[in-house]
Amino acid sequence: MINGERISLRAIQRKDSDRILNWVNNSELRNLTGGIYPVSDIEHEIWFKDKALEKTNKLFGIEKRDEKALIGIIGFNNTDFINRSTEVYIYLGEPLYWGKGMGTEALQLMTNFAFDELNLHRLFLTVFSYNSRAIKSYEKVGFIKEGVLRDSIYKSGKYYDKVIMSIINTK
Repeated sequence: MINGERISLRAIQRKDSDRILNWVNNSELRNLTGGIYPVSDIEHEIWFKDKALEKTNKLFGIEKRDEKALIGIIGFNNTDFINRSTEVYIYLGEPLYWGKGMGTEALQLMTNFAFDELNLHRLFLTVFSYNSRAIKSYEKVGFIKEGVLRDSIYKSGKYYDKVIMSIINTK
């Protein structure tokens, strides 16, 4: 377990599966993450099992410490231990905790873990240009914009950019 002031990052558990499936099928969250279709329980079960069996790309639950309640997930994709780089992703599934710094704290904990424990050099992520709340959170942690994939997502009759951000371990 990785403990912060208000949240902990913990191993994902089987009992978390239904809650995560509900988040994935929340239309507001799908809009922020780029999802288009609702996810079936069968698809989710396969994804969940695959994530649990990953050796280098890990998924953690974000838990509110005082309530022991799962409020989101955070994880790594495309981990490259030769070049010491990984992609990080995060979402808070519980809207009650949006805009309260919980995601920022979780990302800071994950960044510290990646740099201090895994000896990684670079973390990167992508975010849609319309998700200004997430962009501000990432900037607070120290991520900087390093590129833009122009007009890469079509939502509600309009194209939006995908922003690439990264943080480098300077220690």
